Formats: sequence, structure tokens, C-alpha cells
Amino acid sequence: MTRQDPLSPARTPDLRPLGSIARVATTLLFVSCAANLFATWTDWRRYRVVADYVAGEPGMGVADLVSADNLAMGAAWLTFLALAAAATVFLTWLWRARLNAERLCRAEHRRSRGWTIGAWFVPVVNLWFPRQVVDDIWRTSKPGVPADTYRVDGLGQSPLVRAWWYTILADVLVVALPRIETRGAVTIEDLRSAALYGTVSTLLLLVAAILLSQVIRQVTHWHTIRREHR
Repeated sequence: MTRQDPLSPARTPDLRPLGSIARVATTLLFVSCAANLFATWTDWRRYRVVADYVAGEPGMGVADLVSADNLAMGAAWLTFLALAAAATVFLTWLWRARLNAERLCRAEHRRSRGWTIGAWFVPVVNLWFPRQVVDDIWRTSKPGVPADTYRVDGLGQSPLVRAWWYTILADVLVVALPRIETRGAVTIEDLRSAALYGTVSTLLLLVAAILLSQVIRQVTHWHTIRREHR
């Protein structure tokens, strides 16, 4: 029996499986959050050690300062590696989801396929292109959207994607503030501010991870639903 073209009438289009990579991406998102939480704890520890050293607390020496600083630097590298791993797997999932979405619906996405990856790395446009990429995948993946839809403009946007992206932008601002406020030599107050901002950033990243995991789960589920393709 000859296999039919996946785009022929009354056939479900052949899609790339997303289940396994979606689970790995989601797991790494929360691993990244855990690493960020650990880094925040080391920031507070460094602040307390420096404050105690300056205050002349008994038993506090230069070795304690070096140890606290090394632990904070190590945690920063751990956070970077966890984020890099999560980003790599997520972008792999996103690329596959984009290919699937194009097969499910012929609507023209606002950004070309190359921007699925590139949008995250190009300065300035990475403040809104990634959201458009994810939102268009969401819109064209929903069951019930006609396969012959021409453009995504008339399709409803996702409040979930919007909430996730605004949370990410808020985190970008929170991360940037300590760098803007710090001038010259780092003071004890600078260390305290960095720890405070780090705490807020960790909470925002956790919220963003929860929201993005829901986006991943929903799109992945939609791509398992059998539908007619015309």
C-alpha cells in the first residue's frame, strides 16, 4: 500500500514528535530556576560575610571573604551553564514546533523561519521578536484554525504567551538595575542591593518558567491531536 502525501486531503500532516524534548526542556527550565535560587543565596551570604567583616565580628577574616566570593562566582557560572542548557533544548523544541505549525496551518508567520532562533540573539529586536515567534506558533497550532488561513493577523493572541514575555522583560529590567546604580568601587550597600535584586529576579524567573512550561505543554499537546488537513 502506497503511503499518501501528508498534505493530501483528509490526512493528518506528519509532524515532528515533541513530547520527549518538551519534557527535557521543562525540566531544565526548573533546574535553571534552582541554580538561580542557589546563586541568590550565595549573594546574600557574601553580603553578610562582608558586613560582618567590616563590623569586626570575631572569627571573620580575609579567608571568609575569599570563600564567600568564590562560592558566589561558582554559583554564577552554574547558573549560566544551567541557563545555556535550558535555552539550547528549548530552542530545539521551538524550532520543531515552528516546523510543525507550518504544516498544520499555511498562515504566514510575522517572522521568517530563521528568526525562530535568531530573534533571541539580535540586540534590540530580541525585546519583542521572540514573543511574536512563540505567539505565532501558538496561534497556528490551535485546533480549529483552518489549515488554509492566509495570515496570522486575524487569529487570537495568547494571554499566556503575553504574560510570560512581560515577566521576562521585567526580569531583564531588574537584572540591569544593579549595574546602572553601581558606580565606582562596590560597597556593602551595593552587595545588599544586588542580593535584593537577585531575589526579585529569581521570583520572576520562576513565574516565567511556570508560564513557559504551560506554553510548551499546551503546544505539544495540540501537536498530538489528530486533525484533517485540507
